[in-house]
Amino acid sequence: MPAEEVSPYGIPSPGGARGPHDDSATPADMKVKIAEQRLIVDWKDGRRSDFSLAELRRVCPCAACRTERERQSDNPLKILRSDPTGVRVVSARLVGTYAIQFDWSDGHNTGLFDFRFLRSLGVK
Repeated sequence: MPAEEVSPYGIPSPGGARGPHDDSATPADMKVKIAEQRLIVDWKDGRRSDFSLAELRRVCPCAACRTERERQSDNPLKILRSDPTGVRVVSARLVGTYAIQFDWSDGHNTGLFDFRFLRSLGVK
């Protein structure tokens, strides 16, 4: 996808066109730190991402969460449902070779965080 385009999640692309096996979007190592509620990704291109799991919940890409965010963005009163920051990840699993899925303490588990999406959120 060209750099000026946005991903299907509404986030600008981090660079030029990237294939599904581009090293910049392929983890070399991933650690889910349940006690600290962090996801650490070391990418094959040598970069690192360090995510707060609470922040990932706020941008959950599942259909229900996206619909709720869209509904709120259209509402001038911005009546927010409960803030998901009190919700914790209780477990996680890889989905094939392209995503990670979290089980949250409130029972939510439908968001698939594909690696290209995670990479688009930023690196250090």
